[in-house]
Amino acid sequence: MSSIAEILRGLPYFADLPGQLLEKVCDSSEQINIPKGRVIIEEGSDSEEMYVVVEGELAVTKHSGGKDVELGRIGPGDVVGEIALLDQAPRTATVSALTDTHAIRIPVAAFEDLLSDSRVVRRMFRTVTSRLRGIEDTLRYEERMAALGKMAAQLMHELNNPAAAVARTTQELARLQSDLGRETSILAGAIREKVAGISNPDGPVHLTALERGDAETAIVSLLSELGVEDPWDIAPAMVDAGWTHSSLSDAVAEAPGDLKPHLARWIGLSAATDQVVDELAIGARRISELVRVVKEYSFLDRAPIQEILPTAGIQDTLILLKHKLRNVDLVLDFPDDLHLVEAPGRDLNQVWTNLIDNAADAMPEGGTLHVAARNENDHVVVEVTDSGIGIPDDVAKRIFDPFYTTKEPGKGTGLGLHTVHTIIGRVGGEISVTSDSSGTTFTVRLPVAAGTGSRDGG
Repeated sequence: MSSIAEILRGLPYFADLPGQLLEKVCDSSEQINIPKGRVIIEEGSDSEEMYVVVEGELAVTKHSGGKDVELGRIGPGDVVGEIALLDQAPRTATVSALTDTHAIRIPVAAFEDLLSDSRVVRRMFRTVTSRLRGIEDTLRYEERMAALGKMAAQLMHELNNPAAAVARTTQELARLQSDLGRETSILAGAIREKVAGISNPDGPVHLTALERGDAETAIVSLLSELGVEDPWDIAPAMVDAGWTHSSLSDAVAEAPGDLKPHLARWIGLSAATDQVVDELAIGARRISELVRVVKEYSFLDRAPIQEILPTAGIQDTLILLKHKLRNVDLVLDFPDDLHLVEAPGRDLNQVWTNLIDNAADAMPEGGTLHVAARNENDHVVVEVTDSGIGIPDDVAKRIFDPFYTTKEPGKGTGLGLHTVHTIIGRVGGEISVTSDSSGTTFTVRLPVAAGTGSRDGG
């Protein structure tokens, strides 16, 4: 194993230090091996040392908004822990090992010796300034997202009330329209028997676009012959209700001549009213469903960590991304006995959003999106597969790197898959990608929640 002096001499941060100073620092420092997952600096703890990473990678996180926010990563040659030592204050963030890491621990006394050299001070100043700027940007972003979440929660609450009111009004409108129809029949006077005897057809049959066009033209022709004003306003609804040229002719055949156009228009307006009621009901149900999905998707007003079923979030994500999947054949393979996982639901849904959104982007002309989940020993495995052209090997190797993107300028930040990787790693999971000319598969492995069912595989 190389000595501390040899290692530090090989790093730009320390390469040109005077021999006497470097020797003094090395005498009180030590090399340490940090296993993956080990916390070496705890937020709020006293400042006693800084670390120089030799091999491996450390993550810097801060608890904000009820969750741990990743502020950055420390790789070979970088230092961490110097900010609190400079400020002589408790630690402002937590540092843990993302991988098995080899580092040098420099205690506070040796750190103060380093500050006697102006070159170290200048380098440290640049490092601290850059790091603080990045931390500030990250925390501001998180605060904006938290504020947006609160606003969304209020919006969902406010939207849900009128949506429910629309649904109730729709039911009442349907009841009133039915009663009105009965009263109209009773009050029809001279054609009471004819009106009372008219019943809607059995319902529309499936028509091709050409057949539908012909049916509407035929209805319009008859309505025009009868002298009905604006026949195109009601003909589509009549076709939707199942009326044909023949059935409409029979319905008005025995009515007095001057009342035929009024009866035909009454039939058309009734069909149009029924259609509006149906569309109103569909719209109200859709609003209520979207409200439910957004609340479930964002896990508004819930604890940061929950035991959740991953496929529930996937289903909600698919609903929200429905507009991007119009030309995509969707295949879902979810078992009934899938285990629960313990994770921040909002963050996990961000994972599904990124993966499914990227899959849709990989198939601009359409294709097949296959989403599968299974139990595998003590993990839940989710695979998102698209039938796109695939990802080149050199791109796949860097696909989780921050700010790396193959999209055109302005169309991608390069943070989407990096964020996915960060979220999955934060909950103790893993993500990998395989790709060839027939498509790409992202595989997510999440540890099951403690005490969740059998763990003997799926």
